[in-house]
Amino acid sequence: MTVSRRDVVRGAAASAPALAFLEALPAAAADFDPTQLIAPRAAWREVQHVNRAMGPTRLTGSPEHQRFTTWLKTELDRAVTPAGGRVFTDVFDNYPRWSARSWSLVVGGRPVTVASYFPYCTGGFTGARIPVTPAPALDAPGGGGSYLPVNGRDVVALDPNGHADGTLVDLGVFTGPHSINWTKAAGKVALVAVSVPDVASTIPPGSYKTNSTWERGKPNAGPYISLPAPTASIFAPPDIDQATRAGVLGVVLIWKGISDGNAEGQYNPFTVPFSSSPASSQAGSDPAKTKAGIPALWVNGTVGARLAKAAAAGAPARMDLKADFAQVSTETVWAILPGARHGHDDDEIIICNTHSDGPNITEENGGIAVVDMARYFARTPLARRPRTMVFMASTGHFAHRFLGSGRDWITQHPQIMSRAVACMTLEHLGCREWQDVHHGDHSTFEDTGKPLQSQVFVTSPAFQARSAGPADPALQQIAEQALSHSIDRAAVLSGGAFLGEGGGFHAAGVPTIGFLPSPQYLCAMAPDGEISKLDPGIFHDQLQLSARCLVAMQSASAAALKGAA
Repeated sequence: MTVSRRDVVRGAAASAPALAFLEALPAAAADFDPTQLIAPRAAWREVQHVNRAMGPTRLTGSPEHQRFTTWLKTELDRAVTPAGGRVFTDVFDNYPRWSARSWSLVVGGRPVTVASYFPYCTGGFTGARIPVTPAPALDAPGGGGSYLPVNGRDVVALDPNGHADGTLVDLGVFTGPHSINWTKAAGKVALVAVSVPDVASTIPPGSYKTNSTWERGKPNAGPYISLPAPTASIFAPPDIDQATRAGVLGVVLIWKGISDGNAEGQYNPFTVPFSSSPASSQAGSDPAKTKAGIPALWVNGTVGARLAKAAAAGAPARMDLKADFAQVSTETVWAILPGARHGHDDDEIIICNTHSDGPNITEENGGIAVVDMARYFARTPLARRPRTMVFMASTGHFAHRFLGSGRDWITQHPQIMSRAVACMTLEHLGCREWQDVHHGDHSTFEDTGKPLQSQVFVTSPAFQARSAGPADPALQQIAEQALSHSIDRAAVLSGGAFLGEGGGFHAAGVPTIGFLPSPQYLCAMAPDGEISKLDPGIFHDQLQLSARCLVAMQSASAAALKGAA
């Protein structure tokens, strides 16, 4: 019996023991050449290295994030320079970085176990952002986007350390903006349950068209699965700035609708600004009229039930959250790999992008994948690379709205965008499925033993927003052809809200495939960086999937990619 690489991957579910076999098997595809892609074991060693040597979290502008962006620059340079490419950085100075250092909660004189803190809740920053400016040429860094340093007058940093001491008051369930009357807890500590199913309904699964589902290379693999997840809190975050305005001393938030294990360490909602009043923004605010934010902490459902009883009895609560504030530089790293028509008026560009910052190795391992794609295509003969390629990892995905991440890069590089005919965004590779599993009257957070179903967003011809619609036919075919050679469990979606770093390119009119697996643990902070929930075989299989899509994008006409043919 002849055994193929694909058979081994399928049969072994791409687990670690399969990696040795994968390295030894011959190439089988006509256009995609797996011998030019990083080997499975080497790919996984890089994931382990980033997770170990650069910390379990790489939040925007942190020392760990700076080490990772240095690694990205080094590896992109090694990949593209021998093939005539160049690496650039778009630098943003004086980014106002907030980082929690310690936190605690005591209710009724007893310490309470805290699941995590609410990001950017304390302190504040009143400075305005300098607008981003276009690069002077296609192969040059963009400018602008920095902040002025704190000067104690018009640019002020408010104390990031927060303390609250008052009676605990139960304000009910938060289901969306303005659903809580914060004035009822003025001068007190508020207890608020946050319904994950309610905030997740902001973007319902029905707003997407499910074009196909796949598993182990076969179509019609069941329904699109979209379960409520803690990350959905970014769509309807608790309005802590309104609590600050109302004079609430502190807020205790309960994860409602998810298991205790799922709630642990969630760095959500990560898109909120400083919870000062007014909330921070790129426009800045008047220091004389800006009130510092208040401490806000998350607890799990079991702890929350006990606190609700304590609040009913009028128990006192004491909260502390100590944080650091610093202005730091952070940078987007990107590289150009020339195609056969580079430098000519008819040159076209394909973009492969991601972000570089995040709270665990799941959230931001797309940077490793982008480097692997740059290596692959730099090894490809120029005749098989008719289009120039850009490989980019943006900073600012976790910059609580102070930076624009990929959208900044789009604004800074109009010369590239005017030639861009396609984009593929890579995020969150290698995920196994962990879900809340019900056991009678309680749930536990468990590994289901399956790969996570990946979301593969495909641009719609009309670039629709939040309404179901058909996919760009060429992009759909590219994604589905790649999935037919993959073990991945995936749903090809169009219409709806184009989530992730691909959304900016989609909105700018660039035909985009967004590869966006979104596990329940996507933003959970953990001592091991959540690497234990990833699978090395799935990671490498998704590298192959990504390379297949990009190879096909090189071959398709611009008209077809745009959905016009």
